[in-house]
Amino acid sequence: MPRAVFFAALVAAVIVTALAGCSAPEPVMPSATATPAATVPTGDGLLRIGTLFPLTGDQSESGAAQVAGAEVAAREIDAQGGVLGQPIQLIHRNSAGDEAAALESLAGRAVDAVLWNAQTAARAELGASVAPAALLSLNDLVNGGTPLAVNEDFAQRLKTADPGLRDTAGAAEAYDAVIATALAAVVTGDDGAASLESGWVAVLQGPAVCTSWGECLLALQEGQTIEYQGLTGSQS
Repeated sequence: MPRAVFFAALVAAVIVTALAGCSAPEPVMPSATATPAATVPTGDGLLRIGTLFPLTGDQSESGAAQVAGAEVAAREIDAQGGVLGQPIQLIHRNSAGDEAAALESLAGRAVDAVLWNAQTAARAELGASVAPAALLSLNDLVNGGTPLAVNEDFAQRLKTADPGLRDTAGAAEAYDAVIATALAAVVTGDDGAASLESGWVAVLQGPAVCTSWGECLLALQEGQTIEYQGLTGSQS
């Protein structure tokens, strides 16, 4: 049985129902021209992901780990061609500082999605605050109530992004969130917020389980419908 209900707080039931009654989205190569998706494409072809992690205060070490996890994922994706033929842009902002200023800054950078801190659940009103971007709370990726304890191999990969890293809490969740968001853009052929929301559901439907960006791309190129499990496991 799956261990958690992934994105339940983020994707409305009507989107899930609509997707259940449709065939799987047409896979798109990262370098390919975007194809029509279930939603009207609204993106500009460049996936921008904003993060709101605690970079100061009591949870700053976890915030640094989440930044490192996101950066490792982006590097892996970019090394294999990026998304829709473009490198990912990550824009990090401090959730423990002036949140209004951070939100304004992310809006000014026209981010397509915002990732929220793995250590705390996103407030109900935060989705409206980040609109028109899509919101993904990393807390929804946490299995068992505590961020995943990473293995030594991944810990060393994190230190390539931040050699001074002292904690790893939330890093795996941030890594998986960036991979899942990139896959959502690939399967819908669009980086717009509505496409990402429907794509998040689509990349978790299975039955072809994949655990890495490269493995998932190969499955999509073969016409399979994927279930991305990544570091944090099954979330569907």
